[in-house]
Amino acid sequence: MPLIMEDLNGVDKKQLKEDQDTSTMAVKSGGALLHRMQQPIEHKDFVEEVRGIMDINNLLDRSAVLLDLQDQPNENPSTSSLESIVDTMLNSMMSTGNETVTREELKSLIFSNNEMDMLANTVQGTIEGDGGGHEVDQNWVCSTTEVPTLMNRVVGISRMSRHTNMGEGANEVKFFILILCPTNIKGTKTALETARTFSTLFSDMSLRHALLECTTDLEFKAQIRKTANEISTRQEKAEIDMSKEEVDNEPRFLQPFRGIRDDLARRLPYYWSDYKDGVVGPKSLQKTISTTFFLYFSIILPAIAFGNLQDDNTGGDINVEKILVGQVCGGLIFSVLAGQPLVVVMTTAPLVLFTKIILLVAQDFGFPFLPFFAMVGLWNSFFLIIYAVFNLSKLMKYSSRSTEETFGNFISIALTVDALKHLAGSFKSNYNNKACELEDIQSQHQHDSLNDTLVNPLISALSHNITKRAAEAPTDLPCQRDVSLLYLILMLGTVWLGVSLFDFVKTPYLSSGKRELLSDYALPVAVIVFSIIGSVVFNKVNLDPFKFEGKFNITLVPFEELTVGAVFFAALLGFSLSILFFMDQNISAAMVNSPENHLKKGNAYHWDLVVVALINAVLSIFGLPFMHAVLPHSPLHVQCLADKETRVTNGYARDVVTYVRETRLTNIFSNILIGITMLFLQYILPYIPKAVLDGLFLYMAVTALYGNQMFERVTLLVTEQAAYPPNHYIKRVPQRKMHTFTACQLVNLLVLCVFGFTPWPYIKMIFPVVLACFLPIRHKVLPLLVERKYLEAIDPTTKD
Repeated sequence: MPLIMEDLNGVDKKQLKEDQDTSTMAVKSGGALLHRMQQPIEHKDFVEEVRGIMDINNLLDRSAVLLDLQDQPNENPSTSSLESIVDTMLNSMMSTGNETVTREELKSLIFSNNEMDMLANTVQGTIEGDGGGHEVDQNWVCSTTEVPTLMNRVVGISRMSRHTNMGEGANEVKFFILILCPTNIKGTKTALETARTFSTLFSDMSLRHALLECTTDLEFKAQIRKTANEISTRQEKAEIDMSKEEVDNEPRFLQPFRGIRDDLARRLPYYWSDYKDGVVGPKSLQKTISTTFFLYFSIILPAIAFGNLQDDNTGGDINVEKILVGQVCGGLIFSVLAGQPLVVVMTTAPLVLFTKIILLVAQDFGFPFLPFFAMVGLWNSFFLIIYAVFNLSKLMKYSSRSTEETFGNFISIALTVDALKHLAGSFKSNYNNKACELEDIQSQHQHDSLNDTLVNPLISALSHNITKRAAEAPTDLPCQRDVSLLYLILMLGTVWLGVSLFDFVKTPYLSSGKRELLSDYALPVAVIVFSIIGSVVFNKVNLDPFKFEGKFNITLVPFEELTVGAVFFAALLGFSLSILFFMDQNISAAMVNSPENHLKKGNAYHWDLVVVALINAVLSIFGLPFMHAVLPHSPLHVQCLADKETRVTNGYARDVVTYVRETRLTNIFSNILIGITMLFLQYILPYIPKAVLDGLFLYMAVTALYGNQMFERVTLLVTEQAAYPPNHYIKRVPQRKMHTFTACQLVNLLVLCVFGFTPWPYIKMIFPVVLACFLPIRHKVLPLLVERKYLEAIDPTTKD
């Protein structure tokens, strides 16, 4: 991205002082005119422009570095905060005493106005906006000034103690570079050329992330010098690559194993660093531990819930114990062998629905369930390996953000529906059952008995008969309205506390480190706190416990019970299941590899399909449930391991990922913890109410909407136009076209919900096919409604 040079004067400073009548700035009625000019400049090429590295070697050692500079006014109450910062930097930069220029002269050139709260000449970077477009990077700003009476170039760099407002277009500045240069100097050493050198470096997000952790000025300078050498090396390699005549390296369908080979060649060099990056580096260990607990709770609790559901559906053939054993074995294998270790695999809600489809088909045709289920799994693995061998994952280049977000929103809806079903079931069983009706009738009868007897003996007799018949009616459950009310409180309390702690990093309370710590542990804290409230504080309330016996009976599936017809019939279900696996696995991986996450090590779509296929083949042989990549766990896993910085555009703040620790350790540790927990889970599980699990489902659904552009655009349908945020698609796409595209996405989501929640199992079988059809619809149907240039602005296709 180019750099932006801004000149707030537009005329030579010396000329302005000599001619106060200039038209660029004229005092009139107490005000002034301001000439603002912006122009793009190129990044410094450290290979072709040798002055870049020379400036780093010569100027950096003599530059002044101030760490954690406060933006407080100095002793003069009329001094602006920005002037105070510049004063502090000038005191450090000009401390050698070789220069004769005065501070007042320097500040008159650095600032564009007498109030000294507006920098005259600045250089800033431009970055790609959220999903497209460009905006100014407000995390750093470089002030560049030519001083006629200066003898040598002087550079000062300050790291602010907190994000500082330095004027329009620089509202959240963390790094401030001040460059002073003589007027009469060689063309390659001018203030602008020197600013290009340092601005090119500070445009590197990884450098800014590393500089945040430096504790001394020597370490600060060493990191800048190291990054300059790395950028020079990258540019040199880029030139070599550009000079080669390369054909399209994308694997083709008729090149078997090409995609798998390319994935392994891309990821194997980083295999050791996948472990090291989880421990080495600032805050890496802290992030690894907090993310491990996040994965632990977000995996084990849904696994227990799905296990109870599978136990009820299959009559015990698949239960909690089998799901946990499969999770630990499959999760560890994927963590060690996968190409993209940030993807999380587990049994998901769509797989639970598909298991019920397999059960109903087996019952209709008289097949033994468990062998038939295992055979479907083997066929599914066979098809997945075929997809990987013939490079079908290359089709994901046609996937776009809209497809990924539509499916992600469907998963959020499914989690919400599950939670609300459980809540409705609790109220039906404990609040509105026959026993409660009897209590209501008796209470009403006792309240009105005296009046009814005096006023109308006939009504009293009828009421007595009604009460008698109600008492004779069978009651399966006692009336426990306190159970349902506590269920509602625990569910909403869990999601409220979890989301509040997750967003606590955006509040001004406590220190930034403590806010980040609370945000990292939001989910574990919410689950533990409301488990204690439900099990200890309200221990007299009889909450429904989970089913878990702690008996692990894992044996080989008796495939000999299947007929030849059953084996080949299983292939039909296996093919449909493989499409679900293919889409869900690749969409989850695409959301993890989103360009917004700034991952460095590349993807491995084809190899990960092979790993998932082998895992499910082994699980099927032992009658264990299937597993694949899961939403929203996978993208949330990335967010937990990420460092972020806040960017402000037209008053709207948003968090941007600057660095992600791409490590295998979190997946490995969380699955090991689940394995250890299995040994004494039967003693812990009674203290975790089911309502807390439903609160976790809602927490996952809510946090998955953060940064979801489809959700943002849906809210725009009921938002006043003057309050629209400055998103790139709002600026580049006509409002009607934007709402038309959003309506099309809502139709896609509705179709998914119809096929996903329909009660007829044979219709649910084609749910994966419907999901796959969204790709051609996006590229062939939507362009008929919205022009392609607008589609690319609002929904660019995935390039990774």
